[in-house]
Formats: sequence, structure tokens, C-alpha cells
Amino acid sequence: MIFGLVVVAWSSATVASKHLYLAHLATPFTLVACRFTLASFTALTIFGINHRRRATPIPFVGGWKTYLLGGSFMIANMIGFNTAILYISATIGGLVFFGINPVLMLVISYFWLGTRFSRRQMVGVAIALSGMLIVISGGDLGKLASSFETGNLPLGLGLMLIGALGWAFYGLWGKRYGSLYPGAGLLSTGINQLIAVIPVWGLLWWLEPQGLAALNLEAWLFILYVGIVPSGIGFAVYYTLLKELRVEQAATIQMLSPVFTTALAIFFLGEPFSLALLVGTIILLGGIRICTYLGSAQPIAAEPIEALSVSPSLEKSESIPK
Repeated sequence: MIFGLVVVAWSSATVASKHLYLAHLATPFTLVACRFTLASFTALTIFGINHRRRATPIPFVGGWKTYLLGGSFMIANMIGFNTAILYISATIGGLVFFGINPVLMLVISYFWLGTRFSRRQMVGVAIALSGMLIVISGGDLGKLASSFETGNLPLGLGLMLIGALGWAFYGLWGKRYGSLYPGAGLLSTGINQLIAVIPVWGLLWWLEPQGLAALNLEAWLFILYVGIVPSGIGFAVYYTLLKELRVEQAATIQMLSPVFTTALAIFFLGEPFSLALLVGTIILLGGIRICTYLGSAQPIAAEPIEALSVSPSLEKSESIPK
């Protein structure tokens, strides 16, 4: 139940960000800089409070180069995803981000972590991509082709791909450099968010010098929400609950993220609902389920997942002989 609320909170952040853009309440770099500064300090504060109770060594996962690497992946995700939402709907953004992620995870893990992927996973990826195509095109490939020539869809999808690549690399960074020590995941998230947001502030002063001054009370309330609740407290609760959940449970609940995003976008933003959207979403989620299904549940705490996008199917992947 609580884990489901965390996923709803993450989904609501996408919808809230889109509202800020539609209402002209915030610009992309202003939103990213403020949101993830708040998120970082929230995550690190919660870690610090819990760490004082445990009185254990601080669970750093490596030196400064390791965190710079994680931060570089995080900044690609931050900028890519949050600028993409400016050009495409929250519904398409959430579904594309979620749908392309397993593909990227499998390909990157093959080259970086030396993991194999099965025929079943490749079939699942193909099904997921076909569902994503239906969602993007609305069931009309001719209309999709014309939108690529005249609209903002190519730019939005390109930026979303950059965001998804950053998130996939960050998830695998967490798998490679993760630690079993309590609080390590939350500490890493807070540090990497802080590292990533520093250059964003530079981009803000350069590209949007009036961005902060233009924020009104409504904008600040939305930014405070997306920064503290989904991006800060949400991750703290997520890492706490991982120890109590099995891989199949976590994977199933996480699959609901694009469903929640779509529902919230339709209800609060008035984004259109269509049969093509419904069919495409079902096919997309079915493909992801095939791709990530393990066949038997295992405790997820056996190998910590450092980010939402880490596919549980990688937990049993076979290493390639060196």
C-alpha cells in the first residue's frame, strides 16, 4: 500500500511539472534546479537523522570519481526528462520513458556489466516497443509522420531518450557500485542529486536569468511538492520498503507508474484518452512484464536496486565468461 503511494507520488511529479509549463509558472532549468536542490537536501537530511540513530560508519560507495560518474548520469536524466515534458504530453512522456527503459537497461548492462539477456526478454522488448509506437502515433502512422515534420514531437522524444539513457545508466551505476549497508542507497541518491544540480544552476543563470524572479506563490508550492515529496521523501520510503518486498512485488507495483501518470494527466490536465492509448498501454505493460518476469520470487534485499529503473530481470542475469 505504502509502496503504491510512493509510485503515485512519482507519477504526480510528472503531471505537476507539466502543469507548471502549461500555466507558464516555471521554466525548465528553474524547475530542475529548485526541485532537485530541495530533493537532495531532503534525502541527505533524512539519511543524517537515521544515521545518527544507527551510529554506524557512513556507507560511501566509492571515491569522488564514482559519485561524479553517478552525478553525470543523473544530470542527463534531470535535464532530458524535464525539458522533454515541455514539448510532449505527460501521458506520452511517462509511457515512453517507462517503455524505453528496459531496452536501454538490457543493452547497456550487456556491455557494461557483462550480463546476458534471453530470447524471452528480447520478445518482451519488441512487444513493449510496439505498444509504445501505438501510444505515440495514436494508432495513425500517417499522422505520426506528419507530426515529425511540423510539430515538437521529435524534439520531445529526443530529449526523453536522453533522460531515459541517463536514468538507465544511473540505475546500472547503482547496481555496480551499490552497497548493502543501511542507508547507502538514499545517501548515494542525495549526493548524486547534489552533484548533478550544481551545473544546472549555472545553466539557469545563463539561459534563464529571470527564472527565479518570475516564480509566484503557486509555482513555489508546486516546486516544493515535487522537490520534497516525490523526489526526496519518496526515495527515502522506497529504499526502506525495498527490504520488505520481493522482486516480483516491486516490479508489479512499479509497472503501475505510467498508468498512474496517464490517469492523473487525463484528470488534472485534461489530456485526451483514446482507444489507441488504452491498447498501446496494455501492450507496452505486457511487454515489460514479459521482459522482467523471473518465474519465482526472491527477496529484493539480496541485491539492492539503487534506482527505480533497475530491471529486476537483471538480478538473475548470467555473467559473460571473461
